[in-house]
Amino acid sequence: MKETRHIEIRAQQDENEEMIITGTPIVFDTPTKINDPKGAYNEVISRSALNGVDLNDTRLLINHNANSIPLARTPKTMTLSVDDEGVHMRAILPNTEEGKGAFQAVKRQDMDGMSFSFTCDSDGSHYDAETRTRTISKFRKIYECSLVNYPAYQTTSLEARSQIDEAEKMKQEREEALITVNKILFGGHQ
Repeated sequence: MKETRHIEIRAQQDENEEMIITGTPIVFDTPTKINDPKGAYNEVISRSALNGVDLNDTRLLINHNANSIPLARTPKTMTLSVDDEGVHMRAILPNTEEGKGAFQAVKRQDMDGMSFSFTCDSDGSHYDAETRTRTISKFRKIYECSLVNYPAYQTTSLEARSQIDEAEKMKQEREEALITVNKILFGGHQ
């Protein structure tokens, strides 16, 4: 069964005819299934993960495309606010073809998800190989929020992949060592 984190975004025009998009790109304490080429795992972001993180200089993109012109940027045309539930975004889109297209896609609900890219502090995440759960406790930087076709952390950091690989390797080594010890103890060695 395909699981995604549903993060609602909305489009509205204000009294000044500005195209405004609102949404919640980051949700706290909610397990999210991350599909990885090495196997799916769950990820949970703790409520304290953004404590002290500077959210200025974060951009709004479409599908994490860093080669395109951003639709908005904090703190001038986009605001990010944090509460107990997560990070909420409000962006004023530009009066360009890209801005109009994004606004219409959200308004028509053709595009209805959000995602974000980030890095963690060196000790900002922990991976439990037994439960296949990564817990993020401290972000270093949020680079961008994206309007996406298929939401759920489509961009993750290299250090997270390394941590997961290392935890899985250690789990496998422990299991192999336990098998070897059992063979020795119970006379199954040759």
